[in-house]
Amino acid sequence: MLAFDLYRHWETDLRPFTVNALRRMTPEQLAWKPPGWHSSAFELAEHMALCEWVWIYRNALKVAPWEARWESGRFPDLDSLLQYWDEIHRVTVQWLKDTPISQLGRKLPMPYPDMPWATMDWVIYHVMEHEIHHRGQIFMLMRMQGIDPPEI
Repeated sequence: MLAFDLYRHWETDLRPFTVNALRRMTPEQLAWKPPGWHSSAFELAEHMALCEWVWIYRNALKVAPWEARWESGRFPDLDSLLQYWDEIHRVTVQWLKDTPISQLGRKLPMPYPDMPWATMDWVIYHVMEHEIHHRGQIFMLMRMQGIDPPEI
């Protein structure tokens, strides 16, 4: 059994609903923040892409070196952000398709003094849960603007 067999719903359900929600919004709606709120839907999407880039692409799979840094605000529009996020996610999905589930519990070195290692299972779950959390915030921002989020 491959890791993808356990996490296929990320590719088939979770990510498509996230992208569908973002694509329902105009640039103005993506940029909108209610008074006192910390992030727009676009900023949350960039933050979700950053999370997958940091935890999986950089830290776990080491596609980018630890010294590499994410440049916030580099995406001029949703299409460019989603294109880059999809490139990152393709690497994640390919790893899942190539890896037996027995490898999910292997300890991976992490570059943090307070977290010197993590299992790939923890990393994947963490990134997925993070996306679900922020997708809920995007759905809330949509409803506050009178936009119906996708049905789950």
